[in-house]
Amino acid sequence: MLLKNFSILFIEDNKTTQEQIKMILEDDVKEFYQAYDGEEGLRLYYEKKPDIVITDINIPFINGLELAAKIKKDESLKPVIIMSAHDDRNTILDSVNLGSNGFIAKPVDVDLLYERLNAIASTLHQESLKKHSTETKMQELYQLAYVDPLTQVKNMLYFDKEFTQLIQKTDDESFKLALFFINIDTLTAINEDYGYKTGDSLLQSLAKNILKILPANSLLARKNEDEFLLLYQEYLDENDLEKLANLLVKTISQTIQDEELNIKDSCSIGISQYPEDSKNKNELLFLAKNAMYNAKKASQKHYFFASNNKLVLQQSQDNDLIIIAPDLFWHKTYQQLLTNKSEITLTKKELLFLSLLFSKANYQATHEEITLHLWNDSHLDKKENIKTLVKTLRKKLPYNFISNIFSIGYKIQFHSKV
Repeated sequence: MLLKNFSILFIEDNKTTQEQIKMILEDDVKEFYQAYDGEEGLRLYYEKKPDIVITDINIPFINGLELAAKIKKDESLKPVIIMSAHDDRNTILDSVNLGSNGFIAKPVDVDLLYERLNAIASTLHQESLKKHSTETKMQELYQLAYVDPLTQVKNMLYFDKEFTQLIQKTDDESFKLALFFINIDTLTAINEDYGYKTGDSLLQSLAKNILKILPANSLLARKNEDEFLLLYQEYLDENDLEKLANLLVKTISQTIQDEELNIKDSCSIGISQYPEDSKNKNELLFLAKNAMYNAKKASQKHYFFASNNKLVLQQSQDNDLIIIAPDLFWHKTYQQLLTNKSEITLTKKELLFLSLLFSKANYQATHEEITLHLWNDSHLDKKENIKTLVKTLRKKLPYNFISNIFSIGYKIQFHSKV
């Protein structure tokens, strides 16, 4: 019986009628609530949220028609059955005009009562199925839109939306947000040596195990095949970030071992911080990515923090130029001539500009990506800003060095006279 899935509130001041209806219906419904006046009935309605309301018209404090009107104002589709010993035309019309789901005259015809209740139960059941179907479809659409199908963590669409909102909504200088750029170094080798099925299985295990160790104020998303991004809010200090980074490295390494894969390396992690490193989302992503490359090539700890204060130029034994920004990137390019300066201090914009040029040369970043990263928050003219930066860098860096950088990294009009 469908009626068993629904609760009923019965409002009647006559105790005998109350007991009779209770005996008839109690075993056939989910819950049977009783009220003896309009005020008690209204209170129970708000408190218990019954599926169906049955009320007599002549009840103390608030009559049944007024009570039904209040309920219909709150929930227009709430089923309400009106009962009365007066079955005159006006009473029935008043009941209909309120939008009630039926009028039953007293003494109550039990068969008619069940007929009305079963009809209401059938309608409620159909509405419930439609609602469930809609919610299921919404959940499926949510999964498709915001969840990575392989690992079941959030995808980049969701991550980008949340990241943007976090950056935009806060004017609090004490707000802290760390971005972890996680690369699974071994995934390519695993796919090649063991097959993509093994690689996919590893990614699923990694996502599951990483989620287990994350703090409450964090968000994990899969960026692409072998990269994950992690946002961590409201940490105390950099020590907290180091603890989490070490825990991530340990968890990823242990997961790979548990899969019994004969692979030594595990992961590289780059970390940028808001607002210390930047208040710009694109810059934070860029800095974290370059810190990850720095960790991949230069760190024994598997993680590196982004830094924006200076660029160090050193000459290696094979006369290649090694460009080191302590927490930003590690890169070698072909032979260059150096001045006697071994350390050159650059502004944040200058350093970011150079690193973007190297990204252009090494990771095939497009001109649009470079412009977006570098000038997203700039209120000045983009062309004039680039010209100014180029002039400044040419004064600080050896001519051949900066000229070759432009020729390999940024093949636009700024390579010539500025």
